[in-house]
Amino acid sequence: MLRLLALITLLTGTAAAQVTAPPAELKLDPFYAKFISANGYPIVASAKVNDYALKEAAYLVNLMLAHRPDVKDAMVKSGSRLIIMSHDEFTTDVPEHSHLRPRDYWDARARGLGGSQTDPVCSCGEENLLAFVGDPYAAENILIHEFAHNIHLRGMVNLDPTFDDRLEQAYEAAMEDGLWKTKYASTNRDEYWAEGVQSWFDNNRPPDHDHNHVDTRDELREYDPRLAKLCEEVFGETKLVYTKPATRLTGHLEGYDPSQAPTFKWPERLEEVKKKIREEAVNRK
Repeated sequence: MLRLLALITLLTGTAAAQVTAPPAELKLDPFYAKFISANGYPIVASAKVNDYALKEAAYLVNLMLAHRPDVKDAMVKSGSRLIIMSHDEFTTDVPEHSHLRPRDYWDARARGLGGSQTDPVCSCGEENLLAFVGDPYAAENILIHEFAHNIHLRGMVNLDPTFDDRLEQAYEAAMEDGLWKTKYASTNRDEYWAEGVQSWFDNNRPPDHDHNHVDTRDELREYDPRLAKLCEEVFGETKLVYTKPATRLTGHLEGYDPSQAPTFKWPERLEEVKKKIREEAVNRK
């Protein structure tokens, strides 16, 4: 493991901006043909994924953990990595998630997963990172949400044994106070955290069946100060002002042409499952 950490660290700096083949030491499935290092944190994808999606992912990961190299190192040590799915790849196409059943449910359920204390990897779709036409989550950045899960479940729980319990206490208190009622943040402490992190970084959806009015750091501090305090503990005053790639075609996005991007479309096989999932969300109590 120390050798692997050293290898990934060597791939930082100038080399970190470059997409390469995955290092052999990662021992990845042949499905993966692309790799980039976010200051030592591994991001991987199949050959189908646009290189700019990996570069954008590395950019966002670096921003989120700008002041927490200790969290990043704990995540890497635990085996964490971020997987980018092509716009026409789905959850169960990812080798680490190919066992999930029912397949159609998981493929329709989300365009990314956050990992767990037993599953080290997180994922998101290139269509959201690069804002393709048809992106089903165009109003938010899914990497911020899913990577927040991994920061919690592969980073903080390994750095601070009290963090998960304190998060659970904040969640239970919020539920007792009637906060986040019927919204996605009320589902469990994991989603409570990830939704809070999105708002901490001013990146959550406007009010809908899954969200209330809270979508900024200031609103989070006012509405749920306990959750805001946990976000501040982890991220401090880290700034991440997210805008779509088309608004900032310089630096790591120089040369990217949004007009040439493909369109995201859900497969017909998933339409019925998607309807059921939405109905459950709308009827959440």
